[in-house]
Parts: sequence; structure tokens; C-alpha cells
Amino acid sequence: MSSSLIVITIIALVSGLVGGIVSDAYIVPEQGVGIGTGVISRGPAHVITDLQDPVFLRDQLRRSVTLVQKDVYDATGYIPLNNTYEAVLLTDTGWFVMPKQRDMVFRPEEWIAVSMNGETYEIDSFQKDPAYDLLYGSLNGNGFRVTAFAPVSSLEPSTSLWAMHHGVIERTALAYPTPVSVGVSTPLGGSQYVFQLQDQTVPRSILWTDDGAFFGFVNEEGVIVPWFVVESIYTDVFTGSGIVHDTAPVTGHMVRLTEKQSARVDGAKYGFFVDTVLEKGVVVAEDLITHVGDSAIEPWTMQALVAKQTGESISVRVLRNGERHDVSILKN
Repeated sequence: MSSSLIVITIIALVSGLVGGIVSDAYIVPEQGVGIGTGVISRGPAHVITDLQDPVFLRDQLRRSVTLVQKDVYDATGYIPLNNTYEAVLLTDTGWFVMPKQRDMVFRPEEWIAVSMNGETYEIDSFQKDPAYDLLYGSLNGNGFRVTAFAPVSSLEPSTSLWAMHHGVIERTALAYPTPVSVGVSTPLGGSQYVFQLQDQTVPRSILWTDDGAFFGFVNEEGVIVPWFVVESIYTDVFTGSGIVHDTAPVTGHMVRLTEKQSARVDGAKYGFFVDTVLEKGVVVAEDLITHVGDSAIEPWTMQALVAKQTGESISVRVLRNGERHDVSILKN
């Protein structure tokens, strides 16, 4: 019996004991066998060599592909340790999204996608989102496993996350959000919050929740691009529409409500104080937005709640002169 076959057998047995029934065979090339090395990239595909890796990681690797420059892959036959990009699969027909470097130009004919089991796929198209440095693309294939998006409830400081970069995974947690710098453009306009991690994480990492849902990417600046940015626009990408970010015509800042205010708006703890309205409408300056839809806002959930509102308007509740009003804000 070859050493590769022995390793496969051991992995199958341990996987069954630790994670229940495992439907995939994980082939570990002999050159990748090691102890305590985690997940490495060198070889015909991502290689799992540490049997203590969380079981869910194997599922996440099946929900992602690695983009490699085609001439490099053709010349070597393996995934290099640098100049590669990990993409999250959004549909079973091969649409994906990944973080990119701002100065990189991607041409479909120059790249190839490699799955966990070593299969390669031609890339049909790329479409960039310059606002968030994301890149959407489509593969010439189908039948892929796709990821689920995280819920808004996961936007809670101290939420434990897994960060994956080049097949290596590390533990991290969500930090309390901090205000953006003055003048920085945000999805809602005006003062908003950026999401960061408690520990420094490698740029362009993919973030997963403990239950295996896609949480977002870490961009070049170490700031999280949350899943709801992807969720709010990826349907337009599939249909060939241009990428347009919906925004509300208001600027302002987040404030903590007093006990009296909170009692009037179903116990909401925070509100978005409107400094300026860019267009005349139902929302006026000094309104206090407390809910988006039926959900009370928090500093770290408002952008997500706005992104989840479909259609041409956003339903909000406001406090105006101490009275509650239910109104709709037209998007820009």
C-alpha cells in the first residue's frame, strides 16, 4: 500500500470520527505530508495535512477557488505560494467574488481557477467594484458548492471568526466598530463606522463565521468589507447590470438614545441623527432614525440593514419632535 493511500485512509477514518460522514475524498500528495503544518498551497490543490483542523474548514475550501496566473500554472502544475487570489463561490454555475489589489488589472484570458480537488476552470469574465475593491467573475463550469451569507446578528463585537488566506486559517474576532475618517465616502453618507478585527489579519483574507457562513473579506487596509456589500449588488452583476451602490440622501452620525427616547421607539438604544438631507423629502434635518424596516439599528448594523432593503426606497422609523413617524427614504 502506498504512503498516499495510507494517508487517505487515516484521514477518512479520523474525519468520520470527528465530523460525521464525509462525502469527499481528500487526496494528500506525498510531498505535502507533514505534522502541524495546517493547510498549505503547494501541490496540485490545497492540501490538508493537520487532522486537527476544524471540520467546517474542509467545507469552506470546497466553497472557494484559487485564481492563479495561467502561464505560471501551465509551467509548474501547482498553485504557487504568492500572486494568487482566493474567491468565494456565489452560485453553482460558477459566479464568484474576491478582494483585489487596487492597482491590479485582471484579464480573463490570463487567469485560471483551481478548485480544492485540483480541477481547473477557464474564467469567462471579470467585473470590478471600485468602491470596495471587489472583483466579481464567472467560471466556465457548474455544479459548484456555494456559500451562505452571515446574518445581521453576527455583527456583534467579539463575534469569533475564522480568517482564511492561501488555505491557511487562523482564529480572530470582530472588534467594536470605529467611526470613519472625516470626508470618507460610505454607503449611507456622512459619519459611519468601519468594521475591524481584534487581531491583525493578512489582507485579502476570507472571513467565515463558526457555522460556516461567509462574513466578508479583509481589504488591503485591514478593514472588513462585510458580506452585505456583496449581497446587495451581486444579483445585478449576474444579470449584466453595472455595479451601483444604493445610498440614502442623508448625512449624520450615530447617537445613543436617552431612556425617554428609547421608551418611545420600542426600546431602540441607538439612532442616526440626520444633519443634512441632500434632497427634499419625508426625512428632515434633526430627525432621529431609529429603525430600518422593523429592525432597531446599532452602529454596526445600520449599513447592513440598509443594504438588505430592496426596491427604490428604504423604510425607516424616525423620532421627530418627540413623536414617532414611519416613512420611506428614496435611494439616490
